[in-house]
Amino acid sequence: MKLTTLTLFSQAKNEIMKMINDNYSFMDKLPSEQQFAEQMGVSRNTVREALKALENEGVLLSRHGVGTFVISTPGHLKHNIAVLNSTTDIIANNGYQPGSRSVHFDKRTAPAEIRKRMNLPEGQEYLYIERVRTADERPIAFVEDYIPYQDGLLELFSTDSETPVFPMLDQMGKKAAFSNCTIHAVLSTPKHQKYLALPDITSLLLLQQNHYSNKGELILYSESYFLTNELEFSLVRSALD
Repeated sequence: MKLTTLTLFSQAKNEIMKMINDNYSFMDKLPSEQQFAEQMGVSRNTVREALKALENEGVLLSRHGVGTFVISTPGHLKHNIAVLNSTTDIIANNGYQPGSRSVHFDKRTAPAEIRKRMNLPEGQEYLYIERVRTADERPIAFVEDYIPYQDGLLELFSTDSETPVFPMLDQMGKKAAFSNCTIHAVLSTPKHQKYLALPDITSLLLLQQNHYSNKGELILYSESYFLTNELEFSLVRSALD
């Protein structure tokens, strides 16, 4: 297949991902950058950029002088958990259309548990957002976001409740730079089963994340309940020299 439109990087990445899903298994070695470039009719730099993006997403592992290997399995959305991405980015990076449904949001006074998690003073208000995140209209996660309140935040989110949280925080001058994440296997509650259309109690993967600005200010706490049959998280661990 020759790639001829303007978005060469995106096309190259999507085409390589399709080849991986169709033809490769775990730890299979991929063709060289030059072979990919000749096959797709693009430059080696475009191929290199596409391969690097897939490596960042936990799909590939590259070793200088050895080659590039497949380290994920087909059939799931994939994400390298060491990379800070929003759920919207995770879905879009896998070639699906991100969306939301069952959106609810309001301004609340933080209860003791949330104050403790976010180190907030008593009486501090926050913007609470809950929604089901979808990929091509298929539910993959139930997400609850807690954002320390500042003037205009409720009005900003009200103008477009589909907007991803990270860009909204950027508009408020609160850009996420890093996060502290804990991961738990949990069982779905009746609430999760309702919103994720689950017929029975199901195992979910819960990500609890404190997101910080580059100044170390806590700007967002989130709880994301992912369907384990829809999303695959990965982390490449290297031995110390």
